[in-house]
Amino acid sequence: EALLLKTPKYAGEEALPLYIPGEIRADDLAFPKPVVLWASTMNVGARDLADAVAAAVAGSISVTDATPSRLSSLPRFSGSGGGEATHMLLYLNKSTWAGDGAEALADQVRAAREGKLPIVMAHENDAERGGCIFGHFFEVTPRDLIGDGLYHDLAVGCFTDPHRRVSLALLAKALGATNRTVRSTVRGALPGP
Repeated sequence: EALLLKTPKYAGEEALPLYIPGEIRADDLAFPKPVVLWASTMNVGARDLADAVAAAVAGSISVTDATPSRLSSLPRFSGSGGGEATHMLLYLNKSTWAGDGAEALADQVRAAREGKLPIVMAHENDAERGGCIFGHFFEVTPRDLIGDGLYHDLAVGCFTDPHRRVSLALLAKALGATNRTVRSTVRGALPGP
């Protein structure tokens, strides 16, 4: 981009909308069916990240902090956001599994696993957002969750800008977003077999 911006054709431009084939872009994704992402109030930063994913991807995604009714073993909290959760976001940062809400968060994760509510994990790597090395979680996560295979599924890495956009797109894909299809006008113009 820097090289192109120095050419006469792009003189005066500050940035170019460059696209690399195969690049994962949130604006190319959409949810084929509605997604309601549960961001627990016990999981510091989860709501902000969930809202960022919802803002980055077009389509049917909403965010709630209300405890899903299918997790009957947990106390019900009416929260903001729309509908019954289809997924739980577990935001892994240095505040996860720490402080007064740690045991309540662990109970929520246990209930989500027991209730077969899909959990999508995001690992924060940005120090300004509470990022830490992943090994930290093996020291602070309740042993029963580790033993039950919580970390068998990979967490999506969340990085600083400009890579944050890719992190949001990867989280959306983990929640079920797919590439939007564009109908080919060439196919319709060609005679059939």
